[in-house]
Amino acid sequence: MSDHTTSKNVLIIHGPNMNLLGHRKIEANPNITLDKLNRSLRKVAKSLNMKVKIIQTNDETKAATTIQRQRNKTSGILFFPGPWQKSGYVLQDILKLLSIPFVTISVGEKAEVLQGLHNIYEADLYKAGEIALTHLSDSI
Repeated sequence: MSDHTTSKNVLIIHGPNMNLLGHRKIEANPNITLDKLNRSLRKVAKSLNMKVKIIQTNDETKAATTIQRQRNKTSGILFFPGPWQKSGYVLQDILKLLSIPFVTISVGEKAEVLQGLHNIYEADLYKAGEIALTHLSDSI
Protein backbone atom coordinates (compact mmCIF):
# COMPACT_ATOMS: atom_id res chain seq x y z
CA MET A 1 0.00 0.00 0.00
CA SER A 2 1.20 3.50 -0.75
CA ASP A 3 2.27 5.98 1.92
CA HIS A 4 -0.50 8.24 0.63
CA THR A 5 -3.21 5.79 1.69
CA THR A 6 -5.32 7.21 4.48
CA SER A 7 -6.30 4.60 7.02
CA LYS A 8 -9.75 3.10 6.67
CA ASN A 9 -10.87 4.77 3.45
CA VAL A 10 -13.19 2.36 1.66
CA LEU A 11 -14.35 2.54 -1.94
CA ILE A 12 -17.83 1.08 -2.44
CA ILE A 13 -18.74 0.22 -6.01
CA HIS A 14 -22.26 -0.79 -6.99
CA GLY A 15 -22.30 -2.50 -10.37
CA PRO A 16 -24.94 -2.91 -13.06
CA ASN A 17 -28.59 -2.47 -12.17
CA MET A 18 -27.97 -1.73 -8.48
CA ASN A 19 -29.78 1.57 -9.14
CA LEU A 20 -32.84 -0.65 -9.75
CA LEU A 21 -32.43 -2.51 -6.47
CA GLY A 22 -36.00 -1.67 -5.42
CA HIS A 23 -37.27 -3.77 -8.33
CA ARG A 24 -35.56 -6.95 -7.14
CA LYS A 25 -37.43 -9.43 -4.99
CA ILE A 26 -35.23 -9.80 -1.94
CA GLU A 27 -37.12 -11.80 0.66
CA ALA A 28 -35.31 -10.42 3.72
CA ASN A 29 -36.17 -6.84 2.81
CA PRO A 30 -38.48 -6.36 -0.15
CA ASN A 31 -38.47 -2.55 0.25
CA ILE A 32 -34.72 -2.06 -0.05
CA THR A 33 -33.43 0.63 -2.41
CA LEU A 34 -29.92 1.73 -3.33
CA ASP A 35 -30.35 4.95 -1.33
CA LYS A 36 -31.44 3.03 1.77
CA LEU A 37 -28.55 0.60 1.37
CA ASN A 38 -26.07 3.47 0.99
CA ARG A 39 -27.42 5.19 4.11
CA SER A 40 -27.00 1.93 6.01
CA LEU A 41 -23.45 1.45 4.69
CA ARG A 42 -22.50 5.02 5.65
CA LYS A 43 -23.89 4.51 9.16
CA VAL A 44 -21.96 1.26 9.67
CA ALA A 45 -18.79 2.79 8.20
CA LYS A 46 -19.06 5.77 10.55
CA SER A 47 -19.40 3.45 13.56
CA LEU A 48 -16.20 1.69 12.40
CA ASN A 49 -14.35 5.01 11.91
CA MET A 50 -14.23 4.46 8.16
CA LYS A 51 -14.68 6.97 5.38
CA VAL A 52 -16.49 5.77 2.28
CA LYS A 53 -16.69 6.87 -1.32
CA ILE A 54 -19.69 5.31 -3.08
CA ILE A 55 -20.33 5.03 -6.81
CA GLN A 56 -22.84 3.11 -8.91
CA THR A 57 -22.15 2.39 -12.54
CA ASN A 58 -23.38 0.10 -15.29
CA ASP A 59 -20.08 0.64 -17.10
CA GLU A 60 -17.24 -1.77 -16.29
CA THR A 61 -14.70 0.67 -17.76
CA LYS A 62 -15.83 3.40 -15.35
CA ALA A 63 -15.55 0.99 -12.40
CA ALA A 64 -12.05 -0.05 -13.49
CA THR A 65 -10.95 3.57 -13.96
CA THR A 66 -12.34 4.53 -10.54
CA ILE A 67 -10.43 1.70 -8.84
CA GLN A 68 -7.23 2.70 -10.64
CA ARG A 69 -7.62 6.38 -9.73
CA GLN A 70 -8.50 5.64 -6.09
CA ARG A 71 -5.80 2.99 -5.57
CA ASN A 72 -3.56 5.27 -3.49
CA LYS A 73 -6.47 6.80 -1.58
CA THR A 74 -8.30 3.66 -0.50
CA SER A 75 -7.39 0.93 1.92
CA GLY A 76 -10.28 -1.41 1.06
CA ILE A 77 -12.98 -2.01 -1.53
CA LEU A 78 -16.55 -3.20 -1.02
CA PHE A 79 -17.86 -4.37 -4.35
CA PHE A 80 -21.39 -5.23 -5.43
CA PRO A 81 -20.45 -6.58 -8.90
CA GLY A 82 -23.80 -7.92 -10.08
CA PRO A 83 -23.27 -9.67 -13.43
CA TRP A 84 -19.57 -8.75 -13.35
CA GLN A 85 -19.15 -11.40 -10.64
CA LYS A 86 -18.66 -14.01 -13.35
CA SER A 87 -17.65 -11.93 -16.35
CA GLY A 88 -15.72 -8.90 -15.07
CA TYR A 89 -12.25 -10.09 -16.08
CA VAL A 90 -10.79 -6.57 -16.19
CA LEU A 91 -12.05 -5.87 -12.66
CA GLN A 92 -10.83 -9.23 -11.38
CA ASP A 93 -7.39 -8.51 -12.84
CA ILE A 94 -7.21 -5.04 -11.24
CA LEU A 95 -8.17 -6.40 -7.83
CA LYS A 96 -5.44 -9.05 -8.08
CA LEU A 97 -2.83 -6.55 -9.29
CA LEU A 98 -3.43 -3.95 -6.59
CA SER A 99 -3.56 -6.25 -3.58
CA ILE A 100 -6.06 -3.97 -1.82
CA PRO A 101 -8.30 -5.89 0.60
CA PHE A 102 -11.75 -6.31 -0.91
CA VAL A 103 -15.05 -8.00 -0.27
CA THR A 104 -17.66 -8.73 -2.92
CA ILE A 105 -21.36 -9.14 -2.29
CA SER A 106 -23.56 -10.73 -4.92
CA VAL A 107 -27.21 -9.73 -4.90
CA GLY A 108 -30.02 -12.05 -5.79
CA GLU A 109 -32.37 -14.19 -3.78
CA LYS A 110 -29.83 -13.87 -1.01
CA ALA A 111 -26.70 -11.79 -0.68
CA GLU A 112 -23.46 -13.71 -0.70
CA VAL A 113 -20.41 -12.16 0.90
CA LEU A 114 -17.19 -13.56 -0.53
CA GLN A 115 -14.22 -13.17 1.82
CA GLY A 116 -11.22 -14.93 0.39
CA LEU A 117 -11.98 -18.63 0.64
CA HIS A 118 -14.92 -18.22 3.03
CA ASN A 119 -18.50 -17.64 1.95
CA ILE A 120 -21.00 -16.07 4.32
CA TYR A 121 -24.60 -16.47 3.23
CA GLU A 122 -26.83 -13.66 4.43
CA ALA A 123 -30.28 -12.97 3.01
CA ASP A 124 -30.44 -9.46 4.50
CA LEU A 125 -28.49 -7.09 2.26
CA TYR A 126 -28.04 -4.58 5.10
CA LYS A 127 -26.50 -7.29 7.27
CA ALA A 128 -24.30 -8.46 4.39
CA GLY A 129 -22.97 -4.91 4.03
CA GLU A 130 -22.32 -4.70 7.77
CA ILE A 131 -20.43 -8.03 7.74
CA ALA A 132 -18.39 -6.91 4.72
CA LEU A 133 -17.45 -3.52 6.21
CA THR A 134 -16.54 -5.14 9.54
CA HIS A 135 -14.35 -7.64 7.68
CA LEU A 136 -12.65 -4.82 5.78
CA SER A 137 -12.18 -2.79 8.95
CA ASP A 138 -10.42 -5.74 10.57
CA SER A 139 -8.25 -6.24 7.45
CA ILE A 140 -7.02 -2.66 6.97
